[in-house]
Amino acid sequence: MDNIITYAEQTLDTFAVRPFCDVDSLILSCVAYLDLPRELSDAHSWKGLPLRELFRAEHFDRLFSVTFAPERTKKLLTALAASPRFRDVRVMGYVDHTDQVLEKQFSAMTFRLAGRQSFIAFRGTDSTVVGWKEDFNMAFRSPIPSQEEAIRYLTTAGRHCRGEILLGGHSKGGNLAVYAAAFCKESLQLRIGKVYSHDGPGFLPHVLQSPGFSRISSRVEKTLPQSSVVGMLLEHQENAKIIKSRTVSLLQHDPFTWVVDNGAFLPLEQLTMDARHVDRTLSTWLLKKNPDERERIVDALFGILETTDIQSFHQLRTDWQKTLPAVARQVRHLDADTRELLFRTLGELALISVKALPETIKKEN
Repeated sequence: MDNIITYAEQTLDTFAVRPFCDVDSLILSCVAYLDLPRELSDAHSWKGLPLRELFRAEHFDRLFSVTFAPERTKKLLTALAASPRFRDVRVMGYVDHTDQVLEKQFSAMTFRLAGRQSFIAFRGTDSTVVGWKEDFNMAFRSPIPSQEEAIRYLTTAGRHCRGEILLGGHSKGGNLAVYAAAFCKESLQLRIGKVYSHDGPGFLPHVLQSPGFSRISSRVEKTLPQSSVVGMLLEHQENAKIIKSRTVSLLQHDPFTWVVDNGAFLPLEQLTMDARHVDRTLSTWLLKKNPDERERIVDALFGILETTDIQSFHQLRTDWQKTLPAVARQVRHLDADTRELLFRTLGELALISVKALPETIKKEN
């Protein structure tokens, strides 16, 4: 089955001939995971450089250091650099800001397409602990720092790019794209053609009830793999398209597993029962917790990682023989109240999951 790599290899029409689509959006959202070195200075400015100029072997170690899947991203970039559809697209306005104190991980870049059309891609969550902490902060806080910076970035890009603006991102990047579109100035909203959220998490209720979201909601297109977990987090009112992935469960968050058929994502009628069950479980649990309780749980969980000096989940996975015992020691050393809070939370989630299962099965049948 084809995916975004084979699409990039085989779809040769320029954007002037074949209009921009959601598959193109996912591809450029994956490019947004690249860590562009200072040597590619034009990409850091609004002058920009052709996408093919990113394909520099001397920068490979840096380029793919925070990507979702380094080897597959390298293969994708190889196809893009050779493709008449993508190779002349100009990459510009690259920014990358991580702040441990503010608990912010933000990166974005802009792509100049055919004619007077530009696409802004917001990077999703990278492998850093601070990046994942900011994601969890969405459960009790809005705006988070990256959402605020996404608005500023869109405003700046709007001054440098004439014509229609498209926005998108994968994972947290999709959430940032929707948030920026909803809360930018109304005059800038009028220039937005479409917003793509690829398995991006949802929002707290007040965001969805805002006038800005109401104005932009009809232009939001959300894609969810059939067993989506990340994209079902929090509340979501975006128009969702269910698509087929070649793998299962949480692994479907990987955009390289999404099936492309005849130049488009392969659609499905509905999410799997597992996805709906996880959504029901988490939604029920969140309703039971006020924002202060959610914050205490998130701070306790990530406080364990911070005290063990773990900087990334890649480090947690590759050096597990050292990191897992360190995590276990920190759990034992937690104060009694915090330890009780974490264990009680896990027990509540398990109990809610068991209670929600019959209702999920009932709705399935």
